[in-house]
Amino acid sequence: MTDHATPHDSAAPAGADAPPAPPAPFAPPAAPAGPPAEAALGADPWAVAPGAGTLPSLPPPSPEELAARRTRRRNAALRWGAAALVCVLAGTGAALAVTTPERTDIPGLATRGDGRYTFPALALPPLPSGQAAPGENKSRHAADLRYLLLPAPKEAGGSSVPAVFPTPTATPTATPTAASTAAPTASPAASSPAAPDGAPASAPAATGGSAAPTPAAGTAPADWVACDAMAAEQKEPAKLRALLLRDVCRAATVREWTASDGTRTQIRLLRFGSSVEAWDVFADLRGDGEPKDLPGLRPASVIGWDSVSGVDLATRESTTLAGEGRTTGYLAYLSAGDIVGVITMTNARGVQPPAFRQVVTLQSDLLA
Repeated sequence: MTDHATPHDSAAPAGADAPPAPPAPFAPPAAPAGPPAEAALGADPWAVAPGAGTLPSLPPPSPEELAARRTRRRNAALRWGAAALVCVLAGTGAALAVTTPERTDIPGLATRGDGRYTFPALALPPLPSGQAAPGENKSRHAADLRYLLLPAPKEAGGSSVPAVFPTPTATPTATPTAASTAAPTASPAASSPAAPDGAPASAPAATGGSAAPTPAAGTAPADWVACDAMAAEQKEPAKLRALLLRDVCRAATVREWTASDGTRTQIRLLRFGSSVEAWDVFADLRGDGEPKDLPGLRPASVIGWDSVSGVDLATRESTTLAGEGRTTGYLAYLSAGDIVGVITMTNARGVQPPAFRQVVTLQSDLLA
């Protein structure tokens, strides 16, 4: 071996004398400066890029455009107002068209008539001076008996105008006349030139009298008739004449009409001296009355009828039936204080029950 050293050997000692370098401290990796916008959008699809939601500012509207907007608003308001006005007018017109005429005159609402009649507005006649109403006068009627009759309906040629009554100028006598006491069968006009007992002296008699206001057409006063005129219509006339003589019938009147449907109506009123005498005749007719024109009578129902205070009622109906099962005749007896009423309605084709009920109820109202 030689003593010569190689270059490697000579460098080794120099390196061996230098101290080793300390290890470098640990440092975390630096965060990237910032991901690109595309990467951030990819991470959150709902994110909005900065500056993306900003809209460009619009120029202010011009005066012409503002005027056009106001014009459009005004035109729209006018159109809606006109439409509302048309609806209001149409509704008002429809309401008037439905409510103004009678229900039966409106197409689609017309119903078949039930036979009731059209009467004028009913009114009571004036009382003589110093006389009271029946309720305050011991059930005695001081008014003219003829004016207490129900007027004829429009369907029988009557008027729709209420009756005009003359003003009574004298008080009726309190006692029966001699002629009426001795023979109730005599006509009041024939027995005395004066009016019958219980009738105002101002009422014109059959032979004439003072001038009085002319009643409307169809509502003229009925004529005085003999008290026993009703007896001729009974199967036993002698029995009724004796009854009227015993209870002293003071006056009688009658009204008849035939309606357009063929129904004949007759209403008789008989006045007596007191309610006791009138009730005696009413009870006898109710139990034994037999008109010749209405054979085979039987009691008729009055269920559901309007009751009239101060008036007693008894009804009968014929057993003979016509078309649609309607009876051909009805009969009603009324007792109201010193007055007895007899109502007869006949028709070969049948009498409408509502018409009979209407006539009886209205006549009862006049006597109550």
